[in-house]
Amino acid sequence: MQRLFNGVRGAVAFMTLLPLGGVLNAASLVVLPLTGLIVGGAVALGFWIGDRSGSSLVGAVLALFVDAAITRGLHYDAVADTADGLAGFVGRQRRIAIMDEPTVGAFAVVSVVVVVLARVSAWSSLGFPVFLVGFFVLGRALMALSMLCFPLAKESSLTKIFANERRRWLIWVLVLEAVAIGVATVAFSSLWVLIPIFVGLLGGSGILGFAIHRLGGITGDVVGAVGLVGESTMLMVAAILRIHG
Repeated sequence: MQRLFNGVRGAVAFMTLLPLGGVLNAASLVVLPLTGLIVGGAVALGFWIGDRSGSSLVGAVLALFVDAAITRGLHYDAVADTADGLAGFVGRQRRIAIMDEPTVGAFAVVSVVVVVLARVSAWSSLGFPVFLVGFFVLGRALMALSMLCFPLAKESSLTKIFANERRRWLIWVLVLEAVAIGVATVAFSSLWVLIPIFVGLLGGSGILGFAIHRLGGITGDVVGAVGLVGESTMLMVAAILRIHG
């Protein structure tokens, strides 16, 4: 029981700025997608407060601020590092070295700007209906599954902590969680929401496949980028289809 409790605390502390302590273990992997409920709820609150000004754009900008703050900007940083590492014509080791460097290049800047614009424009268009919280959970489910199913590009990667916990039953639990949240998301909107979910998961998986092709495996940055890109793609497609819940 203590191991379970520590794993839950570890997952929340790892994925948010909440200082709960704990450790990362198999239980953390199961809980990791569910931290999307905390982040999504906080972002929704941020949007609601900003939207009181009478401008959905203000709400969207405040939502973005809350999103970056509660996650400590880790996933945005992951998008930047992944973009720099996967772009260009260099060898595998050089790509990994680039991703470890503290500086950012043009590909990083452009990628983060695109992600930010996608999220702000989607929230400005849609508002923040409840079903959007499901996107936060699904993006994190994709992150957790990627850490369980694919090889590591380097031994020092943070994902090694979770790779050591690989169990077949964990994959099934995460898949069931994803299915359950997908059903709940449909219940709060409509069957049309399956389209952005599918496209978003496909987009995140595309980043994952490209990274494995170029790096030979995954890193913590790749995992973070997969989740944020998948989540942002869901938001944009939902906005394009005008799915308001």
